[in-house]
Amino acid sequence: MVFRRNPNPPETDWKPSPEEWRVYTLCDGRRTEEEVMRESGLGEEAYVILAALLKRGLILPVEGAKELCQKLVGLLKTRLGPKANPFVARLEGCQSREALEEEALRVALKVKLTLDRKAGEELEKAIRALFH
Repeated sequence: MVFRRNPNPPETDWKPSPEEWRVYTLCDGRRTEEEVMRESGLGEEAYVILAALLKRGLILPVEGAKELCQKLVGLLKTRLGPKANPFVARLEGCQSREALEEEALRVALKVKLTLDRKAGEELEKAIRALFH
């Protein structure tokens, strides 16, 4: 699983230990928990810290490409109906979050320029919210 730092943490007065801070800073939305464990140098203790950070709401799980793709497909179908089908195929071909984000933004631009300006703008806003 991949984690990212919560941009709006519930705790504003958190005073982390050096080990907690090391794990927290490695939660960048790209590293897997295994990478955090290895790169922190803390071994199994990193898992305990990850669990505590997650429980306190200081980090959040990052959705994978498959889950994000399902959300994007739902948005497209809701806004475009059957016109969404060619775009759905393009999104479903993406294997990573990064590729999916790039393709989704291209789709939103194409929708905005060729089909429905307002729908394209709404899609772009939704995409940015999903990925950031």
